[in-house]
Amino acid sequence: MKHQEELLVISHASTIIVSGLDIQRMLYSLTEELRKVIDISWAAITRIEEGNVHFLALWSDIASARKAGDRIQLKGTAYEWLAANRVATVEPDLLQESRFTTSKYHLKQGIRSILYLPLIREDEVTGSFTLASRQPHNYSPRYISILERLAPLITAQVENARLYGEAVESARIDELTGLYNRRALNEIIANEIKRCSRYGGMFSLIILDIDTLKNINDTYGHLTGDEYLRHVGSIIKAAVRSTDQAFRYGGDEFAILLTQTTTDDATAVAERVRQQVASVTREINIPITCSLGIASWPAGGPGVNDLINAADTALYQAKRNGGNQSNANTTFNPEDSQGTEGIPPKQQNNRLRFSQI
Repeated sequence: MKHQEELLVISHASTIIVSGLDIQRMLYSLTEELRKVIDISWAAITRIEEGNVHFLALWSDIASARKAGDRIQLKGTAYEWLAANRVATVEPDLLQESRFTTSKYHLKQGIRSILYLPLIREDEVTGSFTLASRQPHNYSPRYISILERLAPLITAQVENARLYGEAVESARIDELTGLYNRRALNEIIANEIKRCSRYGGMFSLIILDIDTLKNINDTYGHLTGDEYLRHVGSIIKAAVRSTDQAFRYGGDEFAILLTQTTTDDATAVAERVRQQVASVTREINIPITCSLGIASWPAGGPGVNDLINAADTALYQAKRNGGNQSNANTTFNPEDSQGTEGIPPKQQNNRLRFSQI
């Protein structure tokens, strides 16, 4: 490869790397550009974290190769060597020498030579840019020198993508309780409706309101009230399965989304949470209780707002009945949900029938 070609490849590759925060798309375009001058059968960008290698992005023309999102243990791999030595390493011919557990895996896939470039941030190897070929002795010192110039750009872009992802996620997290917030609730309900519509199934939504929080805030101050909110959030989080989600709906309200759960089973969860909240004791004279409304999809209505309105209306029925109880939506006419958005739940309660617990 002539010097002018080298400069052109580096220029085009650099532009690709910094063009966006989608690491998978970036790797795909980068690999296609590099393949104009270097044989590549497999390429990956990885992150090394907590004793594991996480494949953030992967390009391959090998059908049985790993996929983006896969994780493997760090121990015994070339990535472990990379993290310890902080310099590029190449395995020129895996058929002649297989030094790592990863070497044996790649050889089975038909790979003969492989290059590992460290991604280094603040003097620490945080991941790798890895290229592999079916051809032995594919990565000469000249090629390695060229590719090493790209590694810092890839490192920066991977970090930018991580920070952006964290910022997006933090916009969906309630700071006080650490639970998902209302924005995330709407998104996750919409996704669950799509999933159940396509594959079948049901799910349930519980909305919980702390009955006595206003009295606690008025009497003991908002710091004490915040302590109660955090504690209730912890109770809810502990009460649900790993496949379920808990949310701070806003103010003194929480929500729970229970996947593949009937109204009866959701009611049992609601009662368990209610009893656990009522058992909380603190050095104040105001007992803490909560009311809960339950609705299920598809009975609660076809859309996100329909289901939230159904659960919200059930909640307000529970509060009107004296609080410290659960109300479940047992029947719902989808036509009745039309035009309910923006109408206070107190004006919608005649649209539902409830089973009081």
